[in-house]
Amino acid sequence: MIKICLSISKMDEEFEKMVQTLKDYAQVDVVGLDGFSLEGYDIFIGKKLSKTILKTADCLKIAFAYKTGVDNFPLSILREMGVVLVNSHIDADIVAEYAFGLSISLVNRITECDKKLRKGIWYDNNNPYWKSIFDMKVGLLGYGHIGQHLADILHKNNIKTYTLDRGKEYKNVTPVKTLNELFETTNLIVLSLPKTSETNNIINEETITYLKDKYIVNVGRSNCIDQKVLYDALKNNKIAGAAIDTWDKKPKNKTTLLNPSKYPFIELDNIVLSPHQAMRVDVGHGRYVTDISQKVINYIKNGEITDAVDLVKGY
Repeated sequence: MIKICLSISKMDEEFEKMVQTLKDYAQVDVVGLDGFSLEGYDIFIGKKLSKTILKTADCLKIAFAYKTGVDNFPLSILREMGVVLVNSHIDADIVAEYAFGLSISLVNRITECDKKLRKGIWYDNNNPYWKSIFDMKVGLLGYGHIGQHLADILHKNNIKTYTLDRGKEYKNVTPVKTLNELFETTNLIVLSLPKTSETNNIINEETITYLKDKYIVNVGRSNCIDQKVLYDALKNNKIAGAAIDTWDKKPKNKTTLLNPSKYPFIELDNIVLSPHQAMRVDVGHGRYVTDISQKVINYIKNGEITDAVDLVKGY
C-alpha cells in the first residue's frame, strides 16, 4: 500500500478532511514539523522539509507543499534524489486581487488620507490631489499565476498592461524586450516574482532611476527590492510611492510586535505598509489543503502531476 507522511503543526478541520479523503487511497500517518523519519514513505505532504529528514527517505517519489513558496525545501537534494516537488497556486487569483487593492489604495492615496484624517487633517495644501489607476499603464514584473490573474483584472478595467517578454504566450498584456523599457513605458510596476538569485535586488540603485515619479507594488518576495534604495527613493520623492506586502523581517510568532524593516518606512506618507497579508484570505488555508489533496489523489490514481516545481529555477 502507498504510504503518505503528512507533516503539520496541528490538526484542524481542513487537515482532518484531507486525512479522511486520502485514507481511501493510501495509508496516511500524521507527524509534526520536525523530528520524524521518511523511511518507508512514498509521498510527503508538508510546508517544509529539512535536509536531515529528507536523507531518511528510502523510497520517496514525490513531495507536496500545501502552499506556494518552496524556500523551506532542499531543492538541490530533492533533485539529486529524483524526488518531484509540487506546490499550489490555488490562491493566485486572491493575491492578484490584493495587489489590485494595494495599487488603488496607493495611487488614490486612501491609506495616506486615512492616517491624516485621524489627526484632524482634511487638506494637504502641498499635494491635495490623488491619481487614478485608470489613467495609468501598469507593468507586471512576473507573469506567472499571480501576474496572469492580475492581467485579467486590469484588462477588464481597460488598463493597459505590459510585461517582460520571456517567450511565453501572453494574453491581455503587451510584452516588451527589456526591464528598462518596461519601467519607462509604465506608471506603476507590480512585482509578483519568486525568490531566486535572478530576482535578487531587481529593484536596485540603478534600475530605480527609471522609476522616477512612478509607483511600485510588491506582492512577490522581499529579496526583489533593495530596501535601502527604496527607502531613500521614497524619502527623497524620487518615486511617487510604494505599497509593500513582503519584508525581510517577520515576527517569530503572532503576538510579537516588530517593525517591518530596519529603515524607518513607518515615518513616510508615500508608502502603504502591508504585513504579508495578500495570502491571508479567510478561506485560503482550506483552499490550499483541498487543492493539494486533489493533486495527491490525481497522482495516485493516474500518475498525473500538475504544478511541479522546477528544482533548478526554484519555482
